[in-house]
Amino acid sequence: MSDDVDRHMSLVEFERRVLEEARDQRNPLLERVKFLGILGRNLDEFVMVRGRKWIASPSARRLTRKTHALLRDGYRVLQRDLVPALAEAGIHLLEYASLTADERADIDRRFTESVLPLVAPVFCEGTPLVDAPGLGLNLAVVIERPLLVRRDGPRLAIVRVPDQLSSLVPLNRDRDAFVWLDQVIAANVHRLFPGARVQSTHAFRIMRDADIVLESGDADELPGRTIDAVRQRETNPILMMAIDRAASSLVVDRLARALGVQPEAVVRAREVLDLKRLWDFSQVQRADLRYPSLVPQIPARVGPCMFTAISKHDILLHHPFESFQPVVDLLQQAAVDPAVERISTTLYRTDRGESPIVEALVDAARRGKHVRVIVELKARFDERRNAEWARTLKAAGAQVVHAPAALKVHAKMLLIGRREGNQLRRYAHVSSGNYSSFTSMVYTDFGLMTCDETITSDVAELFDFMTGDVQAPALRTVMAAPFALRHGFKALVEREIAWAQRGEAGHIILKMNALIDAAAIDLLYRASQAGVQVDLIVRGVSCLRPGVPGVSDRIRVRSIVGRFLEHSRAWYFRNGGADEVFIGSADLMPRNFDRRVEIVVPVRDRALAQRLRYEILDTYLADTVSARELCVNGRYRRVMPRPGESGIACQSVLLDRASGDRRDYRESPDLNQLVELT
Repeated sequence: MSDDVDRHMSLVEFERRVLEEARDQRNPLLERVKFLGILGRNLDEFVMVRGRKWIASPSARRLTRKTHALLRDGYRVLQRDLVPALAEAGIHLLEYASLTADERADIDRRFTESVLPLVAPVFCEGTPLVDAPGLGLNLAVVIERPLLVRRDGPRLAIVRVPDQLSSLVPLNRDRDAFVWLDQVIAANVHRLFPGARVQSTHAFRIMRDADIVLESGDADELPGRTIDAVRQRETNPILMMAIDRAASSLVVDRLARALGVQPEAVVRAREVLDLKRLWDFSQVQRADLRYPSLVPQIPARVGPCMFTAISKHDILLHHPFESFQPVVDLLQQAAVDPAVERISTTLYRTDRGESPIVEALVDAARRGKHVRVIVELKARFDERRNAEWARTLKAAGAQVVHAPAALKVHAKMLLIGRREGNQLRRYAHVSSGNYSSFTSMVYTDFGLMTCDETITSDVAELFDFMTGDVQAPALRTVMAAPFALRHGFKALVEREIAWAQRGEAGHIILKMNALIDAAAIDLLYRASQAGVQVDLIVRGVSCLRPGVPGVSDRIRVRSIVGRFLEHSRAWYFRNGGADEVFIGSADLMPRNFDRRVEIVVPVRDRALAQRLRYEILDTYLADTVSARELCVNGRYRRVMPRPGESGIACQSVLLDRASGDRRDYRESPDLNQLVELT
C-alpha cells in the first residue's frame, strides 16, 4: 500500500504524545517537568540522527514547521502551566531580572567563585570555528571597545554555558528556588570583556550531524579508533542553529559564517531553551510531586541459587515491575562458581557509571574462566563508553569481539556453560532490553531465563557465528536476523492467514518500538484482508495505516506513553488455539531484519506464555488512560473509558499486580548452594 504513514511525521506525532504527558495534570508535577526534558532530548536526537534524511525528504518544510511548533508548545507549557504550578507547590523558577538586589549580589558572588573559571569567550574572527561543541546552550555576545574603531563594526564572541554545571542555580534563601544559569552568565558576561561595552547578548544552540565514520581494521585497535571517531561529532556539519529572534541579521549572518552554518539551517526562535536540561529538576527532593517509589519484585520461581531455579523452571522477567537483580545474580554466581567454565554475552548498552554486569564479567575472566564478550562499538551515543568497557574486559583476560562485517549486534543474550556431572549444561538469558541496571528501572522489557537445550544450543550457534567459528548458524528454535528472522516472521503471519482461510479465528498481537518495514506492513494488511484480527502496540513510529476499508479495517494500532518507556518486544499468534508467544530484541524495521544481529525466542513454558499473553498483553490492550490509538488520517486520539467505567492505566495495573503476586527477595547464596548441581 503506497499510502503508508510518513516515518518522520509519525515520529513527530510520537513527540507530541510525550508533550501531552507534560500537559496531563494527572501526572505528578515534577514528572510533567521530566516529560518536557524527554521531549527536548528526543528532538535533539531527531535532528542529529535523522536530520540529513529529514532535510532531503519531500515533507521537509512541513517537518520543520511541526518540529518548531513542538518546541514552542513545550516552552509555553513550561511558562504558562508548569512554572505557576511549581510556584504554588513551593518550587520557584525565577528570572534573574526579578531577583532583589541582595539576591543578585549573592548569585553574582557565586558566579565569580564557581562559574567564571569555567567560561571563556571565543571570538568569531578568521577561520571558521569548526570545533564549536554541539547541543548545550551558548551566548552570542556583541561587544565594542570605545577606544578601538573597527571597519567591520562591533566584535562578536561566543560564550558556552558550561555543560558540567546544573542549568538551575539555587538561591541561598530557599533551597526550592532557582534561577537559570544562562541568565546568570548573561547578566555577568561583561566581566569576561574588561574595558569593553556589551551591546547585546543572544542565546543560541547548534545541532550537528551525529554520524561518525568507523573504519574496520585490527580488532585490538578498534576501541581506540572508535574513541577518535566519536570526536568527529564536534566537527560534523551543523544541521540546525536556533537563535534568539531579537538578534540582528548582521549578528546572525556573522555567527553563521563563523560556524559554517548554511542559511537554510538557521531558525529564529522567540525563546532558545535547552529543554533537556529540565532533567536537572531531579535534584529537587519532593517525593510528594513524583511517582511513588518503585520496588521491583522477584518472581516466585527465583531462588538463592539461580542455576537451581532455572533448572526447575524457565523464568520470565518483566522489568521494571520485576527486578533485574536475578540477571546480576546469575552472572555474579557464574563468576565465582567453580563449575562454570564458559560465559558469553553481548553488550550493546550498559550502565553509564559502575556496571555490575561488566564487573562480574571482569571477575570471571580474572578467575580464569573463558569469557567471551561481543561489544557493539556502533551503539549510537554509547560508542566511547563501549570502547572503554572493551579495553577493561580485554585487560582482565576476556575475549572481546566486535560486530561481524557490516552488521550491528543488537541481540541481547547471555550464555553460561556449567559442568554438571559428565555434561556441560548451558543456561541462557535472552532479553528485549540492555544489560543495564539503570534502564531496567525506567524501561519496560522482557527477559527469559532458560536451560532448554534447543534454545541454548541455538544461542551458542549465534555466539559462534559472531566470533567467526561458524559461517552461518544452524538454528532450530530461535529466529535470528539477518539469517531467518524475516522468513520466520512471514511464516508465522502466513500460518495465521491460513487458519483464518479455513474458518478459524485468527489473532496476532505484536508489541514493539517501531513499525517501518514495508514487507512486514504488507503482510499485516494481507492478514487483515483474510479476516485475522491484528492488534499492534507500537510505542513510537508506525508507518502502517489502520482502518482503511478493505485493506486494514481489522488492524488496531495503539501507543502507550507513561511513567516507564515501553521498550519491550513480544509477538503473539493464536495458531488455531495452540497459542505461540515470542520475545526478543527486534522491531519490525528493515535494519532489524537485514542489517543487525537480532534474536527472537519462543516462550515455551505454558504458564509463562499464558501469563505473557493474557496477563500482560491483554492489560496493554485494555488501557484507557495512557493509550492513544492511531487513526486512518495518521493522527492519534486518546483512548477513553466507556461511560460509567473507571480508566485502566496498564503500567499501574502491572505495578500493583507485581507487588501483590510476587515476593521480595534479598537472600545472598553461599558457595555450597551454588555448586549443589555439580
